[in-house]
Amino acid sequence: MNKYWLLQQDLNDFFQAFPEAEYYEQFDQPNIRIPVDQLTKMFDFFKKHPQYPMDMLLDITAVDYLSGDYAEKPNLTGREEDLYSPTRFDLVYHFYSTDTNRRVRVITSCGGEKPVVESSYPWWQAAHFIEREIWDMFGIQFKGHPDLRRVLLYPEFEGFPLRKDYPLMGEQPRIKLRNPEQDND
Repeated sequence: MNKYWLLQQDLNDFFQAFPEAEYYEQFDQPNIRIPVDQLTKMFDFFKKHPQYPMDMLLDITAVDYLSGDYAEKPNLTGREEDLYSPTRFDLVYHFYSTDTNRRVRVITSCGGEKPVVESSYPWWQAAHFIEREIWDMFGIQFKGHPDLRRVLLYPEFEGFPLRKDYPLMGEQPRIKLRNPEQDND
């Protein structure tokens, strides 16, 4: 593990710049959790780090922590406050330094009725389609993204299918044929 990951002792300057950041190890991998309002500062820090410049964004993913009780019985649990919890979603960023062959994972929480976070696109252009996919599946908006629209589903699709409150038996609106002159049987 020590060979590829940035550990707490490697990032003393990070924890001085971000005193509210939490460090913990899980499954032999280090995790850094920061508040969502510190994202742009963190992007600058890792992009311009003198010893470990994170010049590659490997991946961003999202996790929905809505209670399973709500998804199964939305009107009977009395936990509707979970829907708009400020920590309902986690965004997990994986960065890589090609100079030093080191990785770092950063986690932040977001939520609310319409979750919005800062886009990492101005720092890493690799975020373009990754953030669009997260928007398409989870409905998390990325402020500052140049072209935030659906990438996996068709534009008329309603809802966000990887959210735990998405109805399993829900029906989508019928859409017109894109090429009506073509036989679509």
